[in-house]
Amino acid sequence: MDNSALEFDPYDYYKGILRQQVKEKSVEQIDALARASYVDEDANAKATTKIRKYEAKINQVNKKYKLFCTLQMILFVLAFIAIAFLILGIVLLSLGRRDLLSILSLVLGIVVPAIALTLIYTVLRKKVATSHALLTNLKQKHKAIYDETWNSLADLRAKLNFKLYVDFVNKLDSIVKLDYEVDIKKVNILEKLYDLNLLLSDDESIVDVYSGMVGENPFLRLLINKKEMQNHVYTGTRVVTWTETVRDSKGHTRTVTRSQTLVANVTAPVPVYNTYSLLIYGNGAAPNLNFDRAPSGLKTNHDDGDVKHLVNSRTKELEKMAEKAISDGRGFTVLANNEFDALFYATNRDNETEFRLLFTPLAQQNMVELMTAKDTFGDDFYFSKRQKINFISSYHSANGIRFDFRPFYNYYCYADLKNDYVNNLENSFYSLYFDLAPLLAIPLYQLNEAPILDEDDLNLTITVEEAEACVNAMDNNLFRHPQTATKQILKVKRASNYKNSDLFEVASHSYAAEGRITTIPVACSNGRIYDVAVNWVEYLPLLQMSQVAVGKIKAIAPDAEVNISFPNQRYHNFVGCYLGDTIYDNSLDEIFAKYINLHYNLL
Repeated sequence: MDNSALEFDPYDYYKGILRQQVKEKSVEQIDALARASYVDEDANAKATTKIRKYEAKINQVNKKYKLFCTLQMILFVLAFIAIAFLILGIVLLSLGRRDLLSILSLVLGIVVPAIALTLIYTVLRKKVATSHALLTNLKQKHKAIYDETWNSLADLRAKLNFKLYVDFVNKLDSIVKLDYEVDIKKVNILEKLYDLNLLLSDDESIVDVYSGMVGENPFLRLLINKKEMQNHVYTGTRVVTWTETVRDSKGHTRTVTRSQTLVANVTAPVPVYNTYSLLIYGNGAAPNLNFDRAPSGLKTNHDDGDVKHLVNSRTKELEKMAEKAISDGRGFTVLANNEFDALFYATNRDNETEFRLLFTPLAQQNMVELMTAKDTFGDDFYFSKRQKINFISSYHSANGIRFDFRPFYNYYCYADLKNDYVNNLENSFYSLYFDLAPLLAIPLYQLNEAPILDEDDLNLTITVEEAEACVNAMDNNLFRHPQTATKQILKVKRASNYKNSDLFEVASHSYAAEGRITTIPVACSNGRIYDVAVNWVEYLPLLQMSQVAVGKIKAIAPDAEVNISFPNQRYHNFVGCYLGDTIYDNSLDEIFAKYINLHYNLL
């Protein structure tokens, strides 16, 4: 990177250099993969055109086939109804009736079935048979060319994996570098030297994780599924009716009916599940500083007036805070750059000296540029600092933080695969870069280097974070409690290590839903009290335990043919194998390793 840390502007650098690089290198990567897989683009394009013509023709013929079948069914029904009229007419005649109904019933009962059955057996049956035969023929031809075209991309699809995304990011002209798997060295730096305490609760589960470096400082990026109990209001109603005697203006009395809908509520906790991202970055700069900031609420389609209004409003609030801090003997002062101070709004910062050391005029300028940008994600990020640990969370990355190669296994059209592959690479890096951008905006962070950690006693096993993400990538139905009525939170715990894999216990936390009825007395305007029933749901916690073995994929020659009956799933460069309550031993570990070597390769 030509820019020095003291001059680096992450927003301008992405727009001016990285954006074009990302597009070019993503195309280069998929083109190289296609060449290595001997993909014939012209032949694939022609075959794709034929497939889509067959699909269009199949849809057209299928509509006609369904229409003829429907008409045939309607005529059969009409014939049966008409026969019922015929029987009615015969019965009426036998009773001596010679009226219009009996005659009309006889006529309809004879004419309608005759016409309906004639149409069915002389016209519709032939059309149904012809369209069915044509449909079958078209489907066979479609399947033949589809299978051939899909198989022509088999070698390409086999090469797709998470490693490609890492290679793609690492070849960009950027100080952002990723690891093929979570680097335990970086985790140890974050935990042992920077005091990271990443203890997620039983209500949080990691669904994706990877590590990397920003310059000379480590980061972890996680996607976390979280459960929260929120109160839900259940409503019950009862309509009450009564009569009253009233007197009109002339003194006459009369009885009137009145009614009222009585309403009762029951509030009960309900589990709510959502996903959020968390980027954890370690840096020794400003080691005593703590603060939090949240998105300002500025929309990406804002105008200058929106920014000015927000800045003016918050500047007044900041000035009041500064006055109160003086009276309380605290050290909070307003920055000269009131636009940055108002937009960033880290009002709980606890070290003014280090805050200014970190957010130099250039850092403030960079940050304002990020927060007010209209052609990126804008101000959608949370930024918290706890001494040497920084946390970034954003709205845009809550939907996913990884490049997921698995959907491409279903592609037969190379042009579609290439287009979507390029878009996925671009979007994945775009999401990562603008999560890191608030950190890249701070020059002091790029000048500071992480210390070297003594790694002699390093235990290079599969991390619990990756194991948990691997488990979440598997079919979640494997772990469900039989009585569960909700989503699950999957938590893993290391059980033991084997030569080729690590064994983890999986705890599935979910809830059973039990219907309840609560009767609540409610006063009515007639002076009486009535019971109103409210139907509500009580969620009862469930726990289901099982086991999963997680093994690493290695770049070695495939092993001999071996079968494994346990469900398994690839995640990044790992494979998870569901064991349930099966006892895992060394012999099964060897079988699992051979299976991985046969079916997966880093290539």
